Amino acid sequence: MIAVLCAIKQEISPLAACMNVSKKFDIDEIPFYQGYMDGRPLTLVQGGIGRDNAIKATSCLLESTNVDLLISAGAAGGIRPGLNVGDLVVAERVGYTRQSDFDGEELQLESDFACKEEIVQLARQFSNDPESKMHFGNLLTVDKVISQASTKRRIGEQNSFLAVEMESAAVAEVAYEKGVKFAAIRSISDDIDDDLHLDYDNMISDEGKVKVTNIALSVMKNPQKLALLSRLNKQTRRASKNLANFMTKLVPLIETNFTN
Repeated sequence: MIAVLCAIKQEISPLAACMNVSKKFDIDEIPFYQGYMDGRPLTLVQGGIGRDNAIKATSCLLESTNVDLLISAGAAGGIRPGLNVGDLVVAERVGYTRQSDFDGEELQLESDFACKEEIVQLARQFSNDPESKMHFGNLLTVDKVISQASTKRRIGEQNSFLAVEMESAAVAEVAYEKGVKFAAIRSISDDIDDDLHLDYDNMISDEGKVKVTNIALSVMKNPQKLALLSRLNKQTRRASKNLANFMTKLVPLIETNFTN
């Protein structure tokens, strides 16, 4: 079976809408969706934001479900020119760094994982699809949201990574430990020029939960942030919709050519 792990409801909802969900349940407060996409069995997991949540959700999934291929999916921030909102990034490798300061130091990788090459090659069959602008390369998993455009630009200029996100390397780590094949596919929700101007440390808890009250208070203090949050929400919805549309094409192809 193919399983797809996303962080938040906004990422997973468009995917769930594209499949026939036959069963929805929680394991240890982690939402699971099981059903069929184009007649092929599929499991979706809403794992939560960040490394710790991704490790917990991936471990829970692989202990409870027989998975042939695990895909880390969701939104990502573009760190190279030419990656625009809604573009897709199919990862060839996923790196992980614990760094929080990228402006004064060279990037230090903690780990690096190869994605299943056959999945990347299957995805390349859609590279000329006018509905999906695609990029192939490396993803960087970080522990904190990279909110400043200057920082995103610095990382992109000095390294081979195309985009940053917060879960894929953790998913890969557990998948490798369990002997499960791994892939990562992300859609760009903010590009290299997007300066987010948001205090994400105050918006996301150490457990990876969104602090709704803190966000509301921040907007009350600075109403201009409401427009920024609205724009980012719109961009994330666009990214998630594009990702879901692509997955409806890729999942049947994987089932036909890879898992059988």
